[in-house]
Amino acid sequence: MHNERFEELAAVHALGIPLEEESADFARHRKEGCSVCEELLSDFSAAAAALAIEAPPREPSPRVRDRILRSIRPAPGTPAPAPSSVAPWLLAAAAALVLAILTFDDARLRREREELASRAADLTARLSDARAEISRKALQARVLESDDVRILFLGGKDPQPDARARVFWSEKARRGILVAGNLASLPPDKQYELWVFIEGKPVPAGVFDADSSGRALFESPSLASLPAAQNFAVTVEPRGGVPAPTGPIVLLGTPSA
Repeated sequence: MHNERFEELAAVHALGIPLEEESADFARHRKEGCSVCEELLSDFSAAAAALAIEAPPREPSPRVRDRILRSIRPAPGTPAPAPSSVAPWLLAAAAALVLAILTFDDARLRREREELASRAADLTARLSDARAEISRKALQARVLESDDVRILFLGGKDPQPDARARVFWSEKARRGILVAGNLASLPPDKQYELWVFIEGKPVPAGVFDADSSGRALFESPSLASLPAAQNFAVTVEPRGGVPAPTGPIVLLGTPSA
C-alpha cells in the first residue's frame, strides 16, 4: 500500500543512499507495482544524474550517512510527521529536478537554434544559385540567341598559359559575354580586367573575379557604348581596374567571323 514513507525511500534510493533495514520493505513495495514510486524514482534519478555531471564523485562518510538516515527515520515512540511536512532533502531533490529540466530544455533550444541556422544557410546558398542561373539565362537571351553573335577565342599567355576563354559578341545587341576557365587565384588586391581593342588601342571593359575553380562568367557593362571590337585581352590589374594596362596579359584573342 502506497504512503508518503515510500516516497521518501524512493528519493533516498535514487540518491544512492543505502536503505539498510528498510530495503526489503521498499523492494517488496516496488514489486507490488506502485506507479507513483516508480515515477518518483525515474525523476529523482534524472535529477541526480544531472547534478553528478557538475560535481566530482565523492564517497560520503559513515557519520554523514547516519545523519541523513536519522533525519528521515522517526525515532522510536515519535509520532509520524503531519502529511504537510516536507523533509529538507526532499526540497533539495525537487530543486535538483527543476535544475535538470531547465538544463535539458536549454540544450534542446540550442539544438533547435543550430538547426534553424543551418537551414537558413542552406536556403541562402540555394537562393544564390538560383539567382546565378537566372542571370546566365538572361545573358543567353540577350546575346547567345542573337542572329549575329560572333565567338572570339582567347588563349592563355604567360604566366597563365593554360587559361582559356571565349567572348560571345553581338553587334546588334551591343553585348558581350566572357566565359573563361583555368584562371589562377589572385591576391585580394588584384582583379582580372577585360580590354577591347579598337583601332589597335586597348579600352577598359570592366573587371571580374574567377571562382575557386578558376572559372568566370562576365558581361561587360561598357561594351554597349563601344564600336565594333577588333580584339580582346585580359590582364591582371589592381582591384577596381585601371584606365590603361599595367599588368601581365593572361588571355589574348583575335575575332573570327
